[in-house]
Amino acid sequence: MFLTRLIYFSRANREVDMDIDQILETARRKNKADNITGALWFDGSWFLQTLEGSRSAISRTYHRICADPRHNAVQLVSCDQVTQRAFHVWSMAYFADNEQNRGLVSKYSGNDKFNPAEMTNDSLFALMAEAEILNKI
Repeated sequence: MFLTRLIYFSRANREVDMDIDQILETARRKNKADNITGALWFDGSWFLQTLEGSRSAISRTYHRICADPRHNAVQLVSCDQVTQRAFHVWSMAYFADNEQNRGLVSKYSGNDKFNPAEMTNDSLFALMAEAEILNKI
C-alpha cells in the first residue's frame, strides 16, 4: 500500500488566537480517526507540518488547513507517495521553539532564525525527521 506524505509551511496569523494545546488536541483526535501521522513545528511565527496517510485523508486535511484562519500564505513543500511513515508513532508530534530545536534550525538552514521559505524541501524534511528523533519521549 502506498501512503502520501505532504509537507507544507505557513505564517501564523497574528490576529487569531494560537492556543497550541488546543490545536494539538484537535489535530491528534482528527488524525487518529483518519489514520494520519505526522509532526508539527511551530515557533510562534511559522508552522511547518508533515502529514502521512492515505491520499484522500491527506487531501481533506490539507484543504482544511488551507482554509484555517490561523494560517497565512500556506505553501506546499512536497506531496509524494512513500512506502513507509517517517512519523509512525505520532498522530501529531509537536516540536516547540526551544534551544535544542533551534540548534537543528542552524544545522539545516545555516541560520539561527527559522524561516522555512529559505530552506530546501530536503532540508525541511530532514529537520523534521531529526527533531522527531531528538524529541522522542
